[in-house]
Formats: sequence, structure tokens, C-alpha cells
Amino acid sequence: MANVGQPPHEAGNDQVKSSITVLVLGDEGVGKSSLISTFVSRHFSEVVPGIMTRVRLPPDPQNACITTIVDSQGGDVALSSVATTISLPTGGGGGGGDVLSTSERRASSASLSSLRRSVSSNTLNNVGVVEMVDSIILVYDLDRDETFFRLENHWLPLIERCYNGEVPVIVAGTKMDLFLPSSIAGVTDEQVLARSRQQVVSLMQRFRFIRQCIKCSAKNLLRVDDVFLKAQQAVFYPIVPIYNLDVGKLSENCERAFTRIFRMYDRDHDGLLSHSELDRFQHDTFRVYIYERDLAGWKKVVTRNNPDAEVVREGKFTVDGFLSIFDVFICQNRLDVPWTALRKFGYDNDLNLNLPQSILYGLDGADFSWRLSSSARRFLADVFLQFDSDKDGILSLEDMEKIFSVVQTPSLPPWHPNRSADLFRGCFSLPTMPTDSAPAGSEALMEVMASSQSLSASGITIISGATFPTIDVPSTAEGPTVNVPSKPLSFLDWMGLWHVASAVSPAVARAELFRLGHVENYQRKRKNRRLTSRAAIEPNSRNLDMRLPSREVRVLLLGSPGSGKTALLNALRCLEDPLSTSKTPMPMTSSVHVRVKKNLSKGSDIEESIIVHLVITDVPEATAENQALRKRHLAQMLTPGNCDLVMLAFDSTNSASLAYANHLEDEFLIDDIPRLYVATKADQSALEGGDSAGAEGKDTQVSVIERAALHCKDLDLEPPLVTSATSSMLSAEGDQGDRSRCSVLEHLARSCVFETGIEQLRAKPHEEEKRREAAKQRYQKMLWLGVGTGVAAAFVGLLWPTKSKGGRFGWFKSLFTRQSAIV
Repeated sequence: MANVGQPPHEAGNDQVKSSITVLVLGDEGVGKSSLISTFVSRHFSEVVPGIMTRVRLPPDPQNACITTIVDSQGGDVALSSVATTISLPTGGGGGGGDVLSTSERRASSASLSSLRRSVSSNTLNNVGVVEMVDSIILVYDLDRDETFFRLENHWLPLIERCYNGEVPVIVAGTKMDLFLPSSIAGVTDEQVLARSRQQVVSLMQRFRFIRQCIKCSAKNLLRVDDVFLKAQQAVFYPIVPIYNLDVGKLSENCERAFTRIFRMYDRDHDGLLSHSELDRFQHDTFRVYIYERDLAGWKKVVTRNNPDAEVVREGKFTVDGFLSIFDVFICQNRLDVPWTALRKFGYDNDLNLNLPQSILYGLDGADFSWRLSSSARRFLADVFLQFDSDKDGILSLEDMEKIFSVVQTPSLPPWHPNRSADLFRGCFSLPTMPTDSAPAGSEALMEVMASSQSLSASGITIISGATFPTIDVPSTAEGPTVNVPSKPLSFLDWMGLWHVASAVSPAVARAELFRLGHVENYQRKRKNRRLTSRAAIEPNSRNLDMRLPSREVRVLLLGSPGSGKTALLNALRCLEDPLSTSKTPMPMTSSVHVRVKKNLSKGSDIEESIIVHLVITDVPEATAENQALRKRHLAQMLTPGNCDLVMLAFDSTNSASLAYANHLEDEFLIDDIPRLYVATKADQSALEGGDSAGAEGKDTQVSVIERAALHCKDLDLEPPLVTSATSSMLSAEGDQGDRSRCSVLEHLARSCVFETGIEQLRAKPHEEEKRREAAKQRYQKMLWLGVGTGVAAAFVGLLWPTKSKGGRFGWFKSLFTRQSAIV
């Protein structure tokens, strides 16, 4: 690994301070002013002022930060005034007081800031000791033991009470040139040094905000620069966010961040970092390569430091081994190394991941046409294979927890209701958890969704036909916790959920992929991707479904209230009770998949198929106050590239339902949008024998379907798809129900998938007629082009000047003469 890190400004972190203030504290006569004077002038002076004025250093080329050094005299008086005013107990093991809780520390921050300013201006106007400093240098005299004891008994407890232990402290022992261990009678030098080290260690263990203890000499210019450099680095590279001082290990957020970085460079997705993968990380982060001897040394170090953990496997680093490398740097007080890596990959000082602008484009909902790219689908397939622990083609609950462990809390998938309410807040739609039946917490979830809609209650919500394990998350103050029972995910279910997420909010889907470790240059991708783009799955995958090319089809399901479209969708999703539906104020989006066979090539024994993911959005009737907004949303979605097919569902027992579907078609659909009429409740048409909405009983259920067929015939569309969600058709048990569902889904797929070898159904009005008309126009253009070319040639021949025999058309006659001579 690298021995030096990048400066903070090169790491791409916008939160790095542009200026810091260092306060120098200590007893009188310990050498505070001499230390500052020597550092600034690079020369030791025997005579220095009793107190140095504020020293402002120019920006350093390595950190581009202005440093202000503030000397003090009687600084403990100002600190005591602040401590008395605030009356904060001592924490962190110092002073024997009560430990402040996190909430208490946060609650006192606002008042503490104003009190510091008021006390600093009223107590020590000429010095300004008590202020919002960034770090503190606490000085003691190595030649006077009482100054060291006052650190533990006076200065450090006072600093902790005033700053809540949030300001890093560098302890500097000055006058090292006068410190002579052998001058103590009856004690050897080794004993004195060992005792001094033990005192320093005890001091740092008691006061956790001490970052380092340095012995220096201003007279000999010994380690003077180190004192102020460490004071700067304590601000640039804070230890609290990345290291848990209480347990002595990396913090949870730090482990999550480095695990994500590990996955980004684990290109073969084997859960290990090889030499080449680690070398690439090293070069991308620190601009240097790692040598084989350094790699061997790091393997020995992490193995020795972690005897009970598997840090190296097959000569490669595991996740624990990768984390152990940065643990070593932190223990060596090289905080610049982990912070350089974290800031390089977009983490701020609180270890929050900053999303690039290339991912956030389209966050306003205007980019509905974006779909999962081939690299994104390959990444998701590789993640599925990597975390399928038992290699059975199913992601269990534990597998899903591992996948999303790198996501900041709550570490849940984006479609989980405990996360989706905030994740999709302000988006056009909100997701719900995929289940086999209506979730027990659906009512509470609907309240969360309704409260989080910034546009109105007409956003689109996800319900997938796939299943997912139950994950219980403690409730928060922001909303209720919803427990959703579900099952593990197959590969097609896993991919279907991501297709749904990309359809509902492309920006959120891109952000989630980025949080999982997928990096892609979205600015180079075409915004309008063709439907026939192939999924780039490795051909040697053991799962058959992964080897097949896939398509994403976005379907909009429209129909009148009570038309049975929601029950139809539930039956296609294989829910236990598809007829059990509840009225929702917003559209719902679901994902189902079907395998469509191609026509076999002549002489080929291989059966070719494709997987079609149908992302279906069920749009309910809008309320009166939301109708205008609903129309605007539908107009935005019903454009080529955003919507691939519109299902117009109508009740086969109600002619008014068909009229409503016709009205929707006339109002919203243009000729370029494929559409398909679906007649529901077909089982009731055979039983009742009369149209409840027909005039004087003249219109039967059959006539409703026939009128729909006549309408489709006039538009040159496929006849209506007649089906029912009851147990007699789609919900039938066994192979009969499976065949019925596959037939309907395949019919939907053939209506909008343009693929060689797949018979395409007529879904656009007068499409065949328009095609023939276009061919006729092309033929006429070619004919007129030929005639025009002949006329132009004759005209040129007429005007062509020539002295040859035969006049102006002699060249034309010569063609026949030359041809006769040849014969």
C-alpha cells in the first residue's frame, strides 16, 4: 500500500476546510511562544514576547489551507469561565464526572457556540483564547514534572468540559534539550523513559480526544514542524468517523465504505482481491503501483494481526484482510491514508456517499426513457452469482442482507417499504414490497406513501410479482415500520425488481447501483435505448435464465373502475387470492416475466428463446381534484420510448366499460403507441347471458366483446384478448393455470417486442396499411427518380456540343453502331 496519501483537495472532497485555527495552551513558562516563534521564523530566539500575536500562515501547496495560530496567556481563566457558564459534566473517563450522552452533546452544541463567542469577547479581549478553534496544542515542560501532572488534573478536564471532547488535542513536550533522564538519582535512563511512556499512554487512554504526544525542542529545531503538522492533520483527517476508540476497531460506517470500495475492484466477483485488482486500486487512489515484496509483507502483517480471521485466501486478500490494512494505518496514526481513499471515492467527513451529477440527472422525473444498461445487468447478474451462498439459484434472506450491507442504514433494498418512503420521496412514484399476498402493513404503508408524495396521490407505486424475504426494521420517528412477509428471490425475480425500479425512477435506480459498487459513465449512454438491446450476461453462467437474452417491456394498464384489471394483474402475478383487491389512490407497478420462443432456424437443433420482463403499471381512476394532474402525468408517460404497450381493459359484461376504454384511447393514445384490448370476466359472460348495462336487454356480453372486436378490426388491431382472473382460467391450479398465464403474457410480449423469429402481433392502428403505403411511396419515388434521370440524360445529350458525324445525337447513335460492330 502507499506510504503517502493525496492531499485532501486532490481527493475530491468539497468539505475539506479552507482555513483552520490552532490554539496553543499551557502553563506559563513552558515555551508556547518560543515554539510558535521557532516554527514561523525557522530560527530560535532567546528573547520572545510574552505572548505572540495571531500568526496567519499562507496556504500550503499540499493542503491549500490557511492556518491561523493563536497563542494564549492565562487561557485556563477563559476556559474556566466557559466551563462555569455552561456547567457541562466531564465525559470520556476524565475528571470522574458523568459521561455525556450523544443527545446531550448535540443539544448543547448550539448554546455552546454562542457562549464561547460571548466569553471570548468579554474575558480575554486581547487574546481571544476561547473561540471556535479546530485543534489545540497543549504544551508542557519536559524538565518540570508538575506541568505534565497539570495536564491530567487541570488542562485536559477543562478542555473536555468546554469542547465536549470534539476538538483534537496534540500534547507537545518542549525543552527536550534540557531533559536529562540520568539526572534523577538512583534511576536509570531506561526506567525514566519507560515511566514517561507509560504516563503518556495512560493519559491518551483516559482522554480519547488526544491525537498524539510529541516531544520537541525549539532550541534545536527538533520535531517543531511535526507538532503543527499533526495539529493540521488532526483537522484534515479526523479519527472519530472512521475509528471506534471504545472497541479499538474501524467504525461501522468506515467498514461499510471500504467494503463497497472492495467490491468495486473485485472485478471477477470472487470475494477476493488479487494482486492485479489491488494494484489497480493502489494506482487509482494513490497514483503509485504496489510491488510484489510489499504485497507479501502486507499479507504477513494482516495475518499476524488477525490470527482468528481469514484475511488471506488462495494468496488473495479477503474483505477482512482489506479492512485490516487500513486498521494498521490508523493504529500507526497514518489517518491520511484511509481518508485519501475515502475522499477519492466520494465520501465526505461524515462518511456519507456523494452521488455524481451524472447519476442524478433526470431526478426531476423527466428521464423515464432510461433503462438498465448492459453493464448494469451484467453487474446485477454477477452480484446474484457471488452472493448466492448455496448456489441453488435463489437469494436467501442472509444473501440479501450481505448484498445491501454496503448501503447506509437502513441497509435494505430500494423496494422495501421501510426505505422506499424516503428514497422515492418527491419522485413520480413510490415502490412497495413484493409479496405473494397483500402485506399486513399495507394500510400503514399507504399512509407513508401518501404523506411522502410531493406531487399528489397520483404517483406510481411498485408491486412486483417476485418475492422477497421478510426484513424487520425498528420503527423510526419518520414513519411506521411495515413488516412484509415474502419469499427468497430467483434470478428473474431479482432482475425484474431492478427493471421496476428503473422504470419508476431512473435516477434512484442509478444511485442504488452506484451505492452497491457499480460505476458507469452515464453521460456517454444514449438516453433513448432500443427495446431490442441484449442483456450482456456471461455465456458460461450455470443458470439457464442468465444465458438467455432479456428484454424490458413497459406496459400501462388502463380501464374503468370495476373493470377487473387489478384482479387480472394479481392473477398474472400468481397471488394467492387475485380477486381480493383494495382501492388505492395511486397507480401500482408490478413486474412479471415470460419466456418467449423464437421460430427455429432451418437445420438448427437448438431452441432459441428470450426472457421478456413485463413492467406493468396499473393506473386507477383519479379523484376529481387530481384528474388534471393525472392527465398531465399520463401524457408524459404515453410517449414513444417511455411506454411500449398500453393495455385497455374492459368488463365483458358491461358496455359502459368498453366505452370508457375507447374514450381513453381517443384522449391519450397516438397512433405510434401500441395498444391491446383485454376483455375481463369472460367466465361471467357465459353464465349470465345479458348485459346489465345494455339498453332493454338487447346488448349481450357477447355483443360487448364483438363490438370491441369490430373496433379493433376497424383499426387493424388484434382482436381483444379474452380472459378472466378466476380459477376457471388464469387462477386455475396446476398446468392449466400456468398455460393460461403464459399464453396471456406471451400475447403481451408479442404485441411490442420487435425480434427476429418472433411473430409480431398487430398493435398499432393501421400499421400494415401504413407500411404498404410507405412501400408504395418509395416505389413511386424510385420510379420518378428513374424517369427524371432519363429525361435529364436526354436533355444533356441535346445540349451537348459535338462536331462528330450525326449531329448532337451522334453520341447516342454511336452506341448502337458500336454495339452492331461488336456483334
